Amino acid sequence: MTDDSDHAVLARIQSRLDALGLSERGAAEKSKLSASAIRNIREGKSQSPRLETIRKLAPTLKVTPEWLAFGGEDEIEAAKAASAALPPASLPVVGEVAAGRWLEADDHVDVPPYDPVPVQPDSRWPVEAQYGLMVRGTSLNRVALDGDILACVDAIAARYRPREDDLVIVEMRRNAGLLRQMTAKRYMRLSTHIELWPDSDDPRWQTPIIIPHPEDGLISTIDDDDGRIEVTIKAMVTWVHRPMQTRRR
Repeated sequence: MTDDSDHAVLARIQSRLDALGLSERGAAEKSKLSASAIRNIREGKSQSPRLETIRKLAPTLKVTPEWLAFGGEDEIEAAKAASAALPPASLPVVGEVAAGRWLEADDHVDVPPYDPVPVQPDSRWPVEAQYGLMVRGTSLNRVALDGDILACVDAIAARYRPREDDLVIVEMRRNAGLLRQMTAKRYMRLSTHIELWPDSDDPRWQTPIIIPHPEDGLISTIDDDDGRIEVTIKAMVTWVHRPMQTRRR
């Protein structure tokens, strides 16, 4: 960031993330931006917020592009009114985990809308670093069933380094990022490599993802018959939330 106006834009973005209970990653994905778009601006890894970025972010943050770019009392009051209709504490649900399901990048960003989980964010970590992911399938059925919500904490924001038997969110990318898969695995560290295991009694899910020890603790690469895959530990799972099921009559 190079000037006060850039800092002001980021401050307004952060104020809306806090008010809506959104993570930087969740807001970026809902706005059809790269998952790290806001973080990269904040950390100085990309240029100042462009008008196109502001235009895409504004609806997600429930403000006008003009307020996001320049501020203004009328828009501030409108933003406060929008926040008042939301639950006082909630966890945004930004997507799904599904073992074996490769999606095109655009499909992965354009996730279906989910209601937030009405729970307090975990006070041990920043609110903006927390989000939920819905479980799809049976690859976690020993700990989480289809439709359960995993409460996640962003690994980079929390300065997290995986520990033995942690449940972690794993993102795999292939074809230069055009195909992506998001899944949850048990972390096992061996002397020569890392094993990322399903936690399931389903016979289909009994094989680990095996990766070299990541230099930074989070990102590694592997090769298969279809080419190179980048494997990233995106988050740690802290809780499993199970919605009440309707009784069948």
